[in-house]
Amino acid sequence: MLRNYFTLYHAAMELHQHLAGGHLAEIFSEHKNEVTLAFTTLRDEHLQLLLVTRTPLFCLSAKEGEQRKARDSASLMTELFMQPVSGVTISPSDREIQIHFTDEAILVLQLFSSDTNLFLVRENRITDAFKHKSALVGQSYESIHSDPGLLNVLETLAMNKALFVARCNNLKAESIAESVTATLPGFDRTLVREIVSRAGINETPEALFSAFHAIFFELLDPQPMVSQKESGEPYFTLLHNTDTPGRSFDSVLEGLAHYTLTMRRFLETKEALKEVRTKLLRQLSRIRKSLDGFNPELLDQFARNYEECGHLIMASLYQPRTERKSITVKNIFEPGAPDKIIALKEALTLQKNAEEYFSKASKTRGKRKKMEERQASLQKERVALEEHLAATESISSPKEARRFLEQLGTQPGTSSAPALKNIRTAPQFRTVHLSPSITLLVGKNAANNELLTFSHTKPTDIWLHARGSSGSHCVLKGTTLNNLTLIRQAAEIAAWYSSAKHSALVPVIYTLKKYVRRGKKLAVGQVIVEREEVLLVKPSNQLFSDPA
Repeated sequence: MLRNYFTLYHAAMELHQHLAGGHLAEIFSEHKNEVTLAFTTLRDEHLQLLLVTRTPLFCLSAKEGEQRKARDSASLMTELFMQPVSGVTISPSDREIQIHFTDEAILVLQLFSSDTNLFLVRENRITDAFKHKSALVGQSYESIHSDPGLLNVLETLAMNKALFVARCNNLKAESIAESVTATLPGFDRTLVREIVSRAGINETPEALFSAFHAIFFELLDPQPMVSQKESGEPYFTLLHNTDTPGRSFDSVLEGLAHYTLTMRRFLETKEALKEVRTKLLRQLSRIRKSLDGFNPELLDQFARNYEECGHLIMASLYQPRTERKSITVKNIFEPGAPDKIIALKEALTLQKNAEEYFSKASKTRGKRKKMEERQASLQKERVALEEHLAATESISSPKEARRFLEQLGTQPGTSSAPALKNIRTAPQFRTVHLSPSITLLVGKNAANNELLTFSHTKPTDIWLHARGSSGSHCVLKGTTLNNLTLIRQAAEIAAWYSSAKHSALVPVIYTLKKYVRRGKKLAVGQVIVEREEVLLVKPSNQLFSDPA
């Protein structure tokens, strides 16, 4: 019932009580398809009105108090700033809330399900709009309608049973719901379903009238409530559902504000749970693939073959060595089998080659043991992941979902990917800890360099790169330009992660990140650097135990 005419009718009356005599402070948009109207009331109190156009799940929400807009917000309709508000009305026949100003301007909140918008009207013409501005500006707009209005039509029907019954009987609709919808303007599918439900199995026009009559007067004297569907999704209603658990409110605006907050939390939790499931499935797929790739029997076979080669060489030490790269021996372990050719290391004697094969056999058996340990570890991870996945399928409410996410170390509403406990993920950048408080981040490729430099770096971080060579962007965090010892160590690592890593000495530039910028025609990862200094260093990938 968010965009139902009755909801907007009561919201408009409450807004009139709050805003009449006050003024509009500003209009701005911080997010796509969202616009905020900031008002100061006659009592010098602040009220924020949020209009959401991107989804039918949101509509209108009011919040008391002053809220600073973000720096990257877009200011809209600035000519209205500080203009006094004379009143707030709703169109008698449509879902349009009109905010009137003393200079005769009208701000129209068009709250249609498919085309929610905000536009400015002067002298019956649209002069500005939040969406579809180029198409709307200049079009005519009539703020006063000559028709009797939805409430008058509905009130007439509610007070005249014979008229309601006659209209229902005259309609040749395929279903009772269609007949009620055609009879009652302004009643959406939710209200029509409620009428049919209250009428019960006796779906006569008389029973439908009784249900409509009761609901109509409930809508005129609403009891705003936010409740939940079986899926946990919140919904807003004005009806007197005394048997339905939920939270009631004294005003429609308060109910809408609570609904908006609850729905945002529901959607954020749902999205976080979806991300967790995706990550669990991805991790489970990798573990299953690793487990499928284990083949201890093959390693046993290699170990036996190496050991057999060693014994055959030892049994042939008396045999003259005509070839340096191989030896042909009789296979004493398989009588009747053809002679076996064994590869040799030219620089080693036959005995040393035999020892090499024995060593390989021993190492291979060691690999098999490590493989079994790794396999057991992955089996445990697989079981844990499968249990987590099973838990996500049994979650039946947002509260359970939030508890589950908290147990996994995930907070709903964050833009970053969920961080799951006991699930290993590859680090975004190479990380070198030069000291407990100083870290060097190293990019992995062109796109990763771009991400590191322009998304994970502060203006005062130190940026390094090998001069005149392709390579990684490096960012030194936790120190200043005065610490030349650490900068030199970071430069040596930057030189190592460049195409000049095999040179004896490599020039490396360094500067503050705020002096590094993109170029309009440069490829991804290429930058323009200013105020750089140069160090000539020897490439090194060694970590320093005492970098201070």
